[in-house]
Amino acid sequence: MQYTDKYAIREQNERIILHTIIQNGPLSRADLAKETGLNKGTVSEIVRVLLARKLINETGIGSSTEAGGRRPILLQFDQKAALTVAIDLGYNYLSSALMYLDGETIHETHRENYHVNRQTILAEVERLFQDYQSRAPETHYGISSVAIAIHGTVLHQQILFTPYYDLANLDMAEILTQKLGVPVYLENEANLSAIAEFAQDRSKRDLVSISIHSGVGAGILLDGKLHSGKNGYSGEIGHMILFPDGRPCPCGNHGCLEQYCSEKAVLEEFGRLKGITTPTIADVKAAFLTGDSETKALVDQTAKYLAIAINNVSNTFNPEIIYINSRLVDALPTMIPLVKENLTSFLTASITIQPSTLAKQAILQGASSIAAQRFLKLNE
Repeated sequence: MQYTDKYAIREQNERIILHTIIQNGPLSRADLAKETGLNKGTVSEIVRVLLARKLINETGIGSSTEAGGRRPILLQFDQKAALTVAIDLGYNYLSSALMYLDGETIHETHRENYHVNRQTILAEVERLFQDYQSRAPETHYGISSVAIAIHGTVLHQQILFTPYYDLANLDMAEILTQKLGVPVYLENEANLSAIAEFAQDRSKRDLVSISIHSGVGAGILLDGKLHSGKNGYSGEIGHMILFPDGRPCPCGNHGCLEQYCSEKAVLEEFGRLKGITTPTIADVKAAFLTGDSETKALVDQTAKYLAIAINNVSNTFNPEIIYINSRLVDALPTMIPLVKENLTSFLTASITIQPSTLAKQAILQGASSIAAQRFLKLNE
């Protein structure tokens, strides 16, 4: 028991040292001791281990102190020690990327009008992985892991609910881990967007990222920690009731928010108004910019519904900032001002509301981030 405790403490100290180097490097060994509060002997031993594992490099010589003496050797995280594969399974698209540990993209793919199929998706992911293996630059660890964004509810690596494609209860992580030979991680796409936004600006520790695609979800970070709830359903704001006895929803309720202001719902309504079978965001944008009255009314109504969701999220979690990750918002910059016009309560006055800083890259960047964190064991 005592040995186990010592081993756990050593692993914890390794994580502290590595995290400190990643966030603040390059640093000397003396800097690390000062930053972490660990003694110099412990720091030196952990640095030796991290150097041997090729996770950090000695990058140069720092400045000497005022007292003189030998100039310190600086240490820096090796962001190219390993690779990750990030995959976003949208309701009508498939995006993926091969990235270094810091999220730098080496190669990416995007397929529109791709419909996820339970019978073929595992083979499709395996094909993507093999393609990226053939494109991967030489690194010490190669492709270390795969992270997949699921547009639905995920808890403990299990897919619980996917309203717009049939992946619920498919043991995707376990099957693919066996097939690919590397760990495969699953996470809700809105959560990944929130993780990516936090990685961009860690000063905002209480944030919500509202993701509008097939549905409407919210990734919630409280004090920098992802809040998923007891059963993984926290943030499923698309299923708050907007209209009692309204449109039926796959969740079993009627009148859910996402039946009125998700990307899918907006496109379907626009197609109905204009007699278009497969409308696109570009079609909506073009009609809006020409001043089409029906499209303008649709956009105005969507902004009103979204404001209701933001008001409820704001009053529940009181975040510092709310990001909106939406192709519709990106295409129509007037959407955010329209949303703000519908927020009249003093309770929302001090909260920043803005489009995602990463736009369509947010989900893949978030997936890459969790894959890297788990490879480096920084999330334990």
